Amino acid sequence: MSFLRKMNVLLLLSGVLVFSACDSESGNMGSPCAGDFDQRSMFTTVADQLIIPGYQDFAAKSTLLKEQAEAFLSDGSQANLEALRTAWKNAYLSYQVVAQYEFGPAEDHLLRSTVANFPANVEQIENNLNSGTYDLNAADVYYRGFPALDYLLYGIKADDASIIASFMEDSARGATQRTYLSEVVTQIEESALNVLDGWEGKGFRATFVENTGTAAGTSLSQLINGWNQTYEILKRDKIGIPSGVLTLGFTNPENVEAFYSGFSLDLAKASLDASATLYTNGLDDLVQFVDAEKNGESLDGLIKAQFQSAREALNAIDGPLSVAVETDDSDVSTAYNELTKQVVQIKTDLPSVICVAITYVDNPSDSD
Repeated sequence: MSFLRKMNVLLLLSGVLVFSACDSESGNMGSPCAGDFDQRSMFTTVADQLIIPGYQDFAAKSTLLKEQAEAFLSDGSQANLEALRTAWKNAYLSYQVVAQYEFGPAEDHLLRSTVANFPANVEQIENNLNSGTYDLNAADVYYRGFPALDYLLYGIKADDASIIASFMEDSARGATQRTYLSEVVTQIEESALNVLDGWEGKGFRATFVENTGTAAGTSLSQLINGWNQTYEILKRDKIGIPSGVLTLGFTNPENVEAFYSGFSLDLAKASLDASATLYTNGLDDLVQFVDAEKNGESLDGLIKAQFQSAREALNAIDGPLSVAVETDDSDVSTAYNELTKQVVQIKTDLPSVICVAITYVDNPSDSD
């Protein structure tokens, strides 16, 4: 037998072995890679019950945020500041629900980098306010969106009276500060409305539902990759980096999300809940369909149990997170470890049994 023929035989045998191993290790009792699964039905459920309602809520709360900002700038009272802060928090929490759908219209409008890049670059924000020169449409910057508002509404001065006075003062800096706040909330609202319109008005829902298959670029691939990437941001950026787990034990409390308001844990919990909701309202049907197993146990059951364990671990942290990483290290480390346990199940085990490749690029600092 020629060398070339021997190589062809070996390659063929290798393919058979890999295919068989995938089938047996996952405990798949149905079609390999869920080939017979009704993807359109799942995509319809996810689009109509999760994605579009999520963007509708985010858009409505972003509009309310803009309205409350206008009210505060018109009348800088303590009551209006508190109303603006509440609107900011509610819109920020609403964004956590849709953050994992960073494809299609959200990717087109760079939603994540526009509204949620953290931690805020406070030095640059101050430079912007002092100089009056800045570009909120620049690529991938850290001085806009919800993190910038966290600083403007909570950290720009030492107390509420001083914060209000800094916005109301008759000076070039005061005028720039008012303009900056207005432009940031306007940009958030416009981004939210544009993404919602992409799904509802410009027909991406139909594209999403019909884009079946498992190859890169299909709806399933985009859904699995967006879900995983956002979960990694939760694990690494929201918890891991501030805790010092990824920085040789040196804690980074200033790197938590929403450092100035102290709402870091609220945002982390909302992100985890959104991830679990997507799984239990669509993706679990796919895992159940292939009857996937891991170490003799249902992969579906393991994933659901781990979401619960991670939720309990986050709930055990006595916030704010910026303080907990310094004083309550064991609880924060436990939460990080519980979040990490899920990664191999949703990033390796689940994609392998449905034959979807993870295509997004990991952050080099990540430990997994």
